[in-house]
Amino acid sequence: MRTFFFFLFLIVTLTGGAETLTYEMFLWGDKIGTMTITKTDKEDGTEFYVLDSKAKAKILWVVRDNAAHMETSFKNGKMVSCFQQEIENGTVKRWNRVTLNGDKYNVDGYKGKRSFTEVPSFAVAPIYFKGLANIKRLFYEAEADFVNVEKVDDNTWEFKASDGSRNVYHFKNGRAESMEFHVSIATVKMIRVN
Repeated sequence: MRTFFFFLFLIVTLTGGAETLTYEMFLWGDKIGTMTITKTDKEDGTEFYVLDSKAKAKILWVVRDNAAHMETSFKNGKMVSCFQQEIENGTVKRWNRVTLNGDKYNVDGYKGKRSFTEVPSFAVAPIYFKGLANIKRLFYEAEADFVNVEKVDDNTWEFKASDGSRNVYHFKNGRAESMEFHVSIATVKMIRVN
């Protein structure tokens, strides 16, 4: 019995209080996939977020099988690193890796290499757990760029990304309850299931 409690303690300690949210994706009323995002609080004060999504839909007679993976970490109120990759029909569509190096952030991604010095104090990953109240600007990991956030009402915020998409987040009790991702030919809706 003592061994069981030791392993239970070890699991809780190593995960550092992980929390996972799960969402189902819909296109034109049909379920096309799922997304999970997990937040882990590490002992050194790092907040580590992992987002995974998988969707498959037929759009304009073409089947699109899409998977995305994102890892974002924050420490002492600023982003330390992020990695994002999107795969469509087996081919990497876009990817970005951002790392903090002294006073600047280095970006290596599908648009090439560059650096910036503005410190990301908020990004897309924390949205799901912290909401967007009082946030005017955030770092959009998928494009490795900053976007401005607009409040729509007391529970809804949105931003337009440099890739042309419009992202709308609806909150309940400080957690993202549902989202709408508006792209040129369709709107993907996501609803929280846990």
